[in-house]
Amino acid sequence: MNKAESAIALITFDLGNVLVRVDHMEFCRRLAVITQSTAEKVFDYVFNGALEPGYDTGRMTTQEFYRQILAQFKVSLEFDRFARWWNSLFSPMPEMEEVVIRLAQGYPLFLLSNTNALHFEYIQENYLILKHFSQFILSYQVGSRKPEDGIYEHLLQQAEMAPERILFIDDKLPFVAAAREHGIQAWQFTSCEALKRQLAEHGLW
Repeated sequence: MNKAESAIALITFDLGNVLVRVDHMEFCRRLAVITQSTAEKVFDYVFNGALEPGYDTGRMTTQEFYRQILAQFKVSLEFDRFARWWNSLFSPMPEMEEVVIRLAQGYPLFLLSNTNALHFEYIQENYLILKHFSQFILSYQVGSRKPEDGIYEHLLQQAEMAPERILFIDDKLPFVAAAREHGIQAWQFTSCEALKRQLAEHGLW
């Protein structure tokens, strides 16, 4: 394969802790206040078991997810407040807006994210950075989450180009490794400044 054939033509970003900050413990701390539990136990049940993966892959509806959490911790919490708490774990990463805006001038941008309906609807309404993306590949819509094969295969189907021409940027090394197994060029995100240096080194900045 020559250089032209392998040149980056599409840039795909992860969402959490790449484009927006995520602190899962924020939700857990809020819920723990009204339960007889701790934030660590809430985290273990919601994020370390089967619950979040079921919601993230669309096998569980938002209402089912909500009801299971309330039943597990034996609490009463109106849905609107639950949704606010569930979405409270996000905060902006303003330094990444410059990167996205600049890259969008030269490349189509895709988003590839393990996420769920409540989270993505909130992000789309509140974070304008997403307006620069032409395609959203979301785990709850495609029924597969990183590092499973299905979500990367969906990316390749939507991109309609050789995997070597796609750059994928994610903060989690296992997800980067899984993308590389599909032939996709993939980098681990560590900071905005490091990403800009890497982009410049590859002639993309």
